[in-house]
Amino acid sequence: MKALSGFYYVLPDGGERVYACRAKGVFRKKNEHPLVGDIVNFDVTHEKDMEGHVTSIEKRSSFLVRPPVANCDQALVIFAVHTPDLNHNQLTRYLVMLEQKGIRPIIVFSKSDLNEAGDEEKLRKIYGPCGYPICFVSSKAKSGLAEVLELLKGHVTTVAGPSGAGKSALINALSGRELATTGCVSERTGRGKQTTRHTELLRIAEDTYLFDTPGFSSIENKQMEKEELSGFFPEIRSYEGGCRFRGCAHDREPGCAVKEAVEAGEISSQRYQDYLLIYHELRDQKKY
Repeated sequence: MKALSGFYYVLPDGGERVYACRAKGVFRKKNEHPLVGDIVNFDVTHEKDMEGHVTSIEKRSSFLVRPPVANCDQALVIFAVHTPDLNHNQLTRYLVMLEQKGIRPIIVFSKSDLNEAGDEEKLRKIYGPCGYPICFVSSKAKSGLAEVLELLKGHVTTVAGPSGAGKSALINALSGRELATTGCVSERTGRGKQTTRHTELLRIAEDTYLFDTPGFSSIENKQMEKEELSGFFPEIRSYEGGCRFRGCAHDREPGCAVKEAVEAGEISSQRYQDYLLIYHELRDQKKY
């Protein structure tokens, strides 16, 4: 449920109280360590003090390095539309990373009380063709929370997004408890200040868990080949069979069904431009 200062806090099956556990030395020898969200086996060393040793880790269904979490099956990708202003390319990089990991993204636009007229319609037009759930929430106004809670039911969900997007405030609102410290956005830089210092798994309801993780402000998509990229854009992927040339990069090739879909407004030009930017980065990066 939590990893902090060399201790791993384990919740037993059917239990309500956690055990503070150390990891066996075998993990250090293998250069491995438990992640929050891991299913583990552990031995109780002191029942009265609720202490134990983690002895083994079950096979993970998924894992992320940043944030360091295991066995989540979906992610709330949280971005404010304003304060700070939405960075579309950064949002797309999160979505690509989650697609690559096989984790379902849920796009959450936070601070909706600050939105301007037309913001929601514009954003649904851009990201609707992706097929991901899209939610507009305000932790301050307590609006949109019921929709997100319904999407969390029965899942283990992590959160992702830049600092200042309101992740901690949303976690507080969803859990009904003041579990996470909230921060603010710097007036000088327009960037958020990181408030969460460690990763913790929160039990929101029966069979429903939500990670509270430290924020991080950038994501790189370098661990893939350029030919793989289009497969991580659902709306582009659905048109690929119609291209004239096999292996079409959807860049400068004639007879490209993806470019035709962009021109017809079936794929947003914003998403297509984000695709091209990442594609060119992958194409031009040096191979070592």
